[in-house]
Amino acid sequence: MAKVSRLALLSIVAAVSVLLTGCVGVPTSSEVETGPLIDEQDGAQYEIVASGPVAGSTQEQILTDFMNAVRSPARDYSVAREFLTGTMSESWDPAASATVRERDKLPSIAPAPSENALSYSFSAQAVVDERGVYSELRSPVAQTLSFEFERVNGEWRISSAPPGIVLSLRGFEVSFEEQVLYYFDPSFAFLIPDTRWFAVRQSSQSRAIQALLAGDSAWLQQGVMLTAFPPSTTLGATSSLTSGRAVVDLSSEALTANSVARDRMRQQLAATLHTPIVVLTVEGRELQDASTGQNPAVIEPGSAGPLVVGTGDGFGFSTSDGLSEITELSDVVTDAGATTASLSADRLSVAYRASDGAAYFASVGVAPRLIDSRAGLVAPSLDPFRFVWSAERANATSLTTFEVDGTEHPLQAALPANSRIVSLDVSRDGARLLVYLSTPSGSQLLVYGIVRQQGNVPVQLVDPMSLPVRSGSAIDAAWVSSSSVATLSGADDSVEVTAYNLGGPSQDLGNVDGATQIVTMGTNTDGLRVLADGEVWRPQGSQAWVRIGLDASFMAVQQ
Repeated sequence: MAKVSRLALLSIVAAVSVLLTGCVGVPTSSEVETGPLIDEQDGAQYEIVASGPVAGSTQEQILTDFMNAVRSPARDYSVAREFLTGTMSESWDPAASATVRERDKLPSIAPAPSENALSYSFSAQAVVDERGVYSELRSPVAQTLSFEFERVNGEWRISSAPPGIVLSLRGFEVSFEEQVLYYFDPSFAFLIPDTRWFAVRQSSQSRAIQALLAGDSAWLQQGVMLTAFPPSTTLGATSSLTSGRAVVDLSSEALTANSVARDRMRQQLAATLHTPIVVLTVEGRELQDASTGQNPAVIEPGSAGPLVVGTGDGFGFSTSDGLSEITELSDVVTDAGATTASLSADRLSVAYRASDGAAYFASVGVAPRLIDSRAGLVAPSLDPFRFVWSAERANATSLTTFEVDGTEHPLQAALPANSRIVSLDVSRDGARLLVYLSTPSGSQLLVYGIVRQQGNVPVQLVDPMSLPVRSGSAIDAAWVSSSSVATLSGADDSVEVTAYNLGGPSQDLGNVDGATQIVTMGTNTDGLRVLADGEVWRPQGSQAWVRIGLDASFMAVQQ
C-alpha cells in the first residue's frame, strides 16, 4: 500500500468560472441598479449539518469525526477546523484537493509509527484538482494519509494534516456541485463546455465567474477554445444575481473589448450562469453597445430527426411507415453498398465507407467523390466544417483529414504507437476528436482537442483527455452530448454499455449481448441506440435495453 503524507491526488475547489463577453468601448451609461451580491446568494438548496468535537474523544474518534465534518464546506469548513489546533486551522487548505473513496469500501484507521499519530487508509476512485477538474481513476488506488495529534486544553486536536479532503461517494454527491464553464470554438459558432466541480457554498456563482476569467484550461491555451474576455480581466466587487438577470462587474481591462467581444462575453456568462440576461459593468457603470447582429453561438448541438439506418437495400430515416429516403443521398449510399455513414447536420452531405473499403463523400447536387483509397479503413467521420477524417484501422498514426474535393491535410498528432483505431468521431461542435483505441496494454478512450487554422482546416491534435475505460475489448464509441460519450466494450457474448462524462463520473448502462455499434439521436443517454445481431436496441430504465423492432445492417452517425 503506497503511503503519502499529503493529499497529492486532487485539488478540489478551484474557482468555477463564468465567461463574460466583452468588447472594445467605453462605459458611458448611468450606474446599474443591482440586486443581492453574488457572494450573498443562497445558492445551495440545503446545508450539510456537521458536528464539532465531543469532549473526551480519543484520537481515533477525533479523526473519524473530522472526516465526517469535511462533508460540510459551509463558512470555509468552519466545523472541520474545530478539530484542528489553532496553528493547523490557519494553515490547512481544504480547497487543495478532494479525493473520492471507492464505493462500498470503508476506510481504516491505525496507529502510525510516530507517537501521537494515526494513519488513515482508503481506496481512491476519483480525484478533483485545485481547479475543480474531476478525474476518475481507471482502477481504485490505495492511499494512506498521516495525521498527528496534540492536546489543547486537555482535549485531543489534530496538529498535522495533509491539505485537501477525502469524501465517500455519497459525501461528494451532496457537498459538491457540477459547474460548466463555456468557451467558444475558433469559429465562434459553438460554445464548448468545460466541466468543473466545486464545494457547495454561497459564493459558488462568483467562483464560477472567477474560474471562467482565469482561463486555466490547456485547450484554451492551445487554441482549441477561445474566450472573448481581454487578458487579465477579473471580477469586480459589485456583481449581483437575481432571477433571470445577472449583473457582472469587471475590472477595467474589459474596456478594451469591442462590441462584438462584449456580446460574446455575455453569451459565455449567460451559458455558464444559466441566466438569459447578463449586464456587464465596470466599476458599477454599464457597458452599453448597439446590436452587433451576429448569430448567438450554439450551446448544445444535437442530431435532429429520427434514426438513420442502412438495411442493405436501403438507406434513410427510420419511421413508422418504413425508411424515408434522404434526397439523392439514399440512392448514393445504397448503390455504393456502404457499410458505414456519417451524415451532416443539414442532411445534405454524407461521408461513407463503400463496399470496396474506400472512403467517399457525397453531397446533394454533387457526384460522389473518392476521398481515401487506402486499404483497411475505419469508418470515416464528417465534421461540421465538411472535413472528412479517415485512418487505417491497423495503424493509428495513419490518421489524416481531407477536404471534400479530396485534398489531404495531414495532422500533427501523437497517437499511441502500436495501436489500432476501433472508432473515431468528431464532436458536433468540431472542436474535439473521440478516438477509441486497442493497444498492447489494453483499450484507451481518448478525447483530443482539435487545433484549426484559417478556413477551419484541422492541423493538430493536442492534450488528450484519457477516460477510464472498462476492461474487455474495445468495440465502438460515440458522442452522447457535447460533454459526454458512450462506449461498447467486452466480449461478443457480453457487451457492456458505459457512459462517460468529460470531467465527471462514469455510468454503467447495462449489457447488450452481441452489440457491435452505438450511436445517439439526441443529447442524453435516452437517445442512445445500439445495433446487435442486426437489430436496433434502445435503453429502458437505468440498465435495461429493449428491441425497437427495427432491423439494420448499420446505423448512421448524425452530426
